[in-house]
Formats: sequence, structure tokens, C-alpha cells
Amino acid sequence: MAEAGENWEEGSEEDTMIKIIENLSLKKALEQQSAGEETALIRKDCVELPCGHRRPAHYILAWFKHCLKQRQAEFSCPAFDEGRRRTCGATSSYRSVCGLIPLSSRQRAFLEENLAFLAARQLYDFKACPGCKTHVERRDKTNLCVHCTVCTASRKHKYYFCWSCRSQWKGPTHNAVRCGNSGCGQTEIPGDPLVLSTPEFKEKKLREEGDDIYPMKDKSSDRTRLALLINNVEFEYENNRPGAEKDESSMERLLKSLGYTVLTLRDLTAPLTVCVQAMRAALQDFSRREEHVLSDSCFVLLMSHGSSRGICGVSSIVNSDGEQDMFSTDELYHHLNTVNCAGLRDKPKIILIQSCRGDNDGCVNVQDSVSHTEHREKDFCCLRSSTPDTPSFRNISLGSHFFRDIVEVFNNHAHEDHIEELFRKVLKKFKEKHPCQMPCKDRTTLSGKFYLFPGL
Repeated sequence: MAEAGENWEEGSEEDTMIKIIENLSLKKALEQQSAGEETALIRKDCVELPCGHRRPAHYILAWFKHCLKQRQAEFSCPAFDEGRRRTCGATSSYRSVCGLIPLSSRQRAFLEENLAFLAARQLYDFKACPGCKTHVERRDKTNLCVHCTVCTASRKHKYYFCWSCRSQWKGPTHNAVRCGNSGCGQTEIPGDPLVLSTPEFKEKKLREEGDDIYPMKDKSSDRTRLALLINNVEFEYENNRPGAEKDESSMERLLKSLGYTVLTLRDLTAPLTVCVQAMRAALQDFSRREEHVLSDSCFVLLMSHGSSRGICGVSSIVNSDGEQDMFSTDELYHHLNTVNCAGLRDKPKIILIQSCRGDNDGCVNVQDSVSHTEHREKDFCCLRSSTPDTPSFRNISLGSHFFRDIVEVFNNHAHEDHIEELFRKVLKKFKEKHPCQMPCKDRTTLSGKFYLFPGL
């Protein structure tokens, strides 16, 4: 479930409720869709949004979910506005957007549940009961002892839990400011595992290697680093990718700690036909975002199935040549290159790809030990999860070896190492721990050292 936010516009509770009701009035829009329309979004090719921009339906749904995840009460258009030379950002109610796209029962239930959750979080004080996981409202904000009627009915006796420590209540139940559970009131906030750089280390590196280091902007209110994360989890023609959610959440946390705003999109089609090229549309819009002008770098992450031909999209449709939904990695470099992404010119662009590249065995037994000329494609560094023609492995409970090791290496060494040294340490961990898989750098054109200097 998407977590709802706290930042609503100022205004009366009544005005807020009216706005929420407008956003949640999906029934009329959904009823206008045909009763038998349980097909995937790809059956409707491109969607024209209220602002006039047309985008693939899969992309619209993915961005819809991203907006909800960012606690936004309205949908905002992600397309680049050619006239204003910036991201459109025009807002629409969720109802109006839902009326444009056919939704399956599962998609409809997901959106309605999350919208209701978002709305409730704005108006009411509630948390999940530790007993039944049902969301319970706390009406008396002076009392930490909260009654759960669901647990009371199922257990045949009154059930209370502590609003502070989220444990079954112990002690007096009236006007309580603390329950009898050990440690109640002592909230532990897990620390960020990322080791931070010191100003002294940064100054030393800049003094010793200044000409060989990519310029990095200091942490400030006007630095706008962006990362794009595309995670294809549920497929129409392949097995789903359980465990990919772990990779997504761990990389989101790492990138946010490094100062990047992460745009996370789930389940996109690849450039199969002109009408359903959701991954291409997402990359094109990302490459033209105005935030890059005030950034010093970017990250792009792709997580999906794959083969020797490219990265798999989620659609089961094949093109006129009988080819499946496939995204060529050339597209990444095309949209982020010197010509098409001016905001990131001369800035590092780090690409991480978790996908299979074939099914050949990666193991082998051995017996021994300003106006000027610039190259079109430069300042890239790409690390792929496997060598050509070999698979990548993923644990359904823990996520992939690839991103787990990246997170560990970055957390422990990004404060002192540049990006290529970090990648070397990832490769070394694979050599020691996962001998049947080996990541590899691809099309790396960094001309300098890229230090992340976390915390600075």
C-alpha cells in the first residue's frame, strides 16, 4: 500500500473533504468502461491527458502509482512541455485519469484502496492494529490505549493496543500516557547505514586530484539530483519477479541517502510499437527534466527479465515480425547523450541494469590459478548484473545478489571511493561469493573520477 502524506493545501476541513471526494469518485468513471474490459492496459494504446499530452497507458498507470507513493492528492503530467521547455506538471483529479484508461479488477482495487488510504491519512489519526492489521482510528488523542473492535469480536474479549509501541496493551486503560510494556515510549529510529564523507576528505581529494574529479555540487536547497528506477515485476507472458520489490526499496533508500530524488515506475512496456513504448516515453521525459540543469549527475536503474537482445517489457503483444516486448539498451544512451539531454552534459550518468542476458552457464572449471566539438556519447558508466549470454540470480525473499552487494559496498565505501572503484569492489564480492554470476561494466566513458561524497 502506498504511504499517504501529510502535506495538504491550507484550507478548511470541509474544502479538503470536497477535494478528496472529487478525487475518490471513481465509480462513475469506472462504470463508463465496458463491463468486460478486464484486459491489461496495453489494449488501449496511448492516452491523451486533460492537458493534451499523449503517453502510453502503461506509463500513465506507472506514473499514477508514483504520484500516490509521493503522497500527492492529484495526478501530475510527467510529459515534457515543448512550449514552456519544462516538465508539464499539469494536475488532474484521479477520477479524470481513471476515466481515460481501462483497468483490470486488480488494478482498480489497488488504486481505490490506496486513494482511500491517502484520503484517510489526511483527515484521521489511525494506525494498523498489531493484532489483526486493520487500520484503527484513535479518537481520543490524549489516550495511548486504543480499542480494536475487530480483535475484540474475534477474540471474544476486549482487545486494546498501545498507540506508541504498537503492542497489546498492558496496564490501566483509561487516560493512559504509557502502557506497561517494557521499552514503551522509547522509539528506536534505525540509523542510515551509509557512511558519510568528511569535509576534510573532500578537500584533500579536490586538492590532490582536482583536475581528475567530476565537479560535484554541494548539498543545498538548489541541488536537484534525480534518479529513474524502472522495475518490471508483473509480466503478461513471463513469470513474475518476486523479490524485485526488495531491490526497489533498498536502492530507493540508498539513492535518497545519496541526495537523489527517485522517480520509481513499475511494470512498463518496451518499445514494441509506436503506441506502447512506455519505457522509451519514461526515459525521454526523464532526460528532458529541468532539474538536471541544477544537478551534477544522475542514476538510471532498470530491473526486469532480459535476454541477449535486451530488456523485457511486460506486454504479451508481439510486433509484425513476431518479436516480443523488448527494450534495447542503446535507447538509454540515446536519450541521455550529449544531444538529447543537455542538462546532464559533462555530468556523470550512472546506469545499473539487473536482468538476465542469456541462459548460458557462467561457471567454468579451470586447472590453474560553449560551441565546441564533443563526442555524442560520453560521461557514462554502466554496470550490468551479468556478462553477455549468462543469467542473473534473485532471491524471492532478499532480492538480487547484484543490488544487495551494490547497497553494501556503497554504504561502506562511497564515502572514500569513486564510482569505478565501488564497482570493482562489487565485482570482487561476486568473485568471492557468487562464482556463477559476474557483473560487468558496459560502455563506460567516464573521463574523470566520480565521487559521490555522501552527506556533503
